[in-house]
Amino acid sequence: MHRRRTARTALVTATLAAGLGAALLTASPAAADEVRPVPADGRFTFSGHGFGHGIGMSQWGAQSRALAGQSHRQILDAYYPGTTPAQREDRVLRVGLTGFTGPTVTVAAPTAAPLTLSTSGRTLAPGQRLVLTSAGASVVASATAGANGVAGWTETWPAGPTLSGPDGVLLVRGDGSSTRYAGTVRVVRGASLTVVNDVRLETYLRGVVPAESPSSWSAQALQAQAVAARSYALAVLRPVAETDICDTTACQVYRGAESRSANGTVTWTQPASTNAAIAATAGQVRTYGGEVAFTQFSSSNGGWSVAGSKPYLTANEDPFSAPGGKAPGDPVASWTATVPASAFDAGCAPGGRVTSLVVTARTGRGADGGRVTRGTLVCTNGEVAVTGTKLRQLGGLRSDWFTLPSPIALAHAALGGPAGPLGSALSGERATPSTPGAFQHFAGGSIYFSAATGAHDVRGGIRDRWAALGWENGLGFPTSGDTRTPNGSGYFTHFQGGSIYFSPATGVHEVRGAIRQRWAALGWENGLGYPTTGDLRTPNGRGYFTHFQGGSIYFSPATGAQEVRGGIRDAWAAQGWENGALGFPVTGDRRTPAGTGWYTQFQGGSIYATAVGGVRSVRGPIRDAWAAQGWENGALGYPVGDQQGSGVVSQRFQGGTLTFDPATGRTTRS
Repeated sequence: MHRRRTARTALVTATLAAGLGAALLTASPAAADEVRPVPADGRFTFSGHGFGHGIGMSQWGAQSRALAGQSHRQILDAYYPGTTPAQREDRVLRVGLTGFTGPTVTVAAPTAAPLTLSTSGRTLAPGQRLVLTSAGASVVASATAGANGVAGWTETWPAGPTLSGPDGVLLVRGDGSSTRYAGTVRVVRGASLTVVNDVRLETYLRGVVPAESPSSWSAQALQAQAVAARSYALAVLRPVAETDICDTTACQVYRGAESRSANGTVTWTQPASTNAAIAATAGQVRTYGGEVAFTQFSSSNGGWSVAGSKPYLTANEDPFSAPGGKAPGDPVASWTATVPASAFDAGCAPGGRVTSLVVTARTGRGADGGRVTRGTLVCTNGEVAVTGTKLRQLGGLRSDWFTLPSPIALAHAALGGPAGPLGSALSGERATPSTPGAFQHFAGGSIYFSAATGAHDVRGGIRDRWAALGWENGLGFPTSGDTRTPNGSGYFTHFQGGSIYFSPATGVHEVRGAIRQRWAALGWENGLGYPTTGDLRTPNGRGYFTHFQGGSIYFSPATGAQEVRGGIRDAWAAQGWENGALGFPVTGDRRTPAGTGWYTQFQGGSIYATAVGGVRSVRGPIRDAWAAQGWENGALGYPVGDQQGSGVVSQRFQGGTLTFDPATGRTTRS
């Protein structure tokens, strides 16, 4: 994924060598990578479809199908093709109660009937609580005092007890809330106490179906859920383990018989509608090859199911789960989520921070190319290959069918897509090599994106010049697209570190830094004209310059950026540019106060241009004496001759001649 500079150059060279016309005929994306640098606000905004793994039955799809008139058997036929209906006898399941497993377990009688403890023959009276604590090779049991004078007690047992009562067992959480479970509850000793609910399958389902599907749904959708949950439970039995199944989304959610608040108020109980669905399908399962089918399900597949580990868990289009065919109230057929980029840092090597998310492969099924199967985290300390599931987990997303808006794709579409000036794609989106950003090459140019600059096109000779300067590592990312100049005679693109301008008369040249700022102040190409060179170092290494159609702009740290043009520029050039006696310009090209001439001041003197005197340089002591007498507004007027002599020097002005004698250090007028 991380690309060497030569790879980008090779792609461009190959395209140009083949000719633009051939590229348009044969171009196809080299890859489908979707590169998304961290946005400027540090948050990714995802859009997606579905909720969960998408394998097997879509629960929202089942509701949609039921509302369309399908029976529960038709629903199951659709989601588990090739399976057949069958019957299985009721049996006891050993359900691991994950939320109550820990170093201590607290139990109580849910009603006025006492609980029986298998370990010692004791009973737990109404109002008493039994706290069980793991103590290595034993379990310490402490019962609180109960109502009507029932005394508390403490015993140590070699094993955990089995608790039973006519109305089940109440397990109490640390905050005082509790859940009642039908059947019996076993507490198994170990490093931590494992809690197991031994409950008959049909009774167990009464705590599963309403936890997995809303009880307000259609009867046929609830019946489909009952059969799928029954089949799933029997398919995942673990006879050699301590439990057959868990009670979380890692298996299927089991809520028990009843939930209570800390003050004993019942907050949830098994709904009549789901109990009826279980009763109506009592014993019904789906089988394949004589075995109970592994009937996985999830909230929504978003419009396409995902292939699973069994022949009947196939990838199929599901219009009943898609945004256009969803059941009323379905919130997960499509969704959006905003996630801090920092959430993905956990996927980087230690100490790394994510700079880009890259999707490298999808299933190819459904909108946006389907579910993400592979991706890359581009981090500050390297790249990490990840699965779509890992990206989903890091971002806390509802599914691995997600996408991030592509600024590059949006910019390409805004320019007319394949029918526009950029034409068809020659590559997929790629991460820029060293600076966080992305790019994509097209037959007619490229689009580059960074969080700071947005997405902009670069094309033609301007793109070639930018490439020669080092792409984004030279002038930075583009901050504008390929734009026509206001006078219509050329094109330009602005970058973070300067601009590149083109005209047929001058070619392509960059302008940057203080020289660019001065050129802009002079009116861009409508002032000094287009650049005729790029940004160049002066031969003496002390400054930079750019030549333009109407003059030049020179920069040095000591003098800043100043323009020189016309006859003044020619005279300065004749005297050796900045390497001559005059040095760098310290002012731009200026009108004299009287409006009768032009001048530019230099480090070592001045050059004046007038109709009466032509172009003349004035320097040294003669310039100082002339300045002391009021420059051109004094009695001497403008210079009309060049400085003469090599020891004693003189120069003619309109009003006389100034002579400097180095022996005396005096300048005299004649």
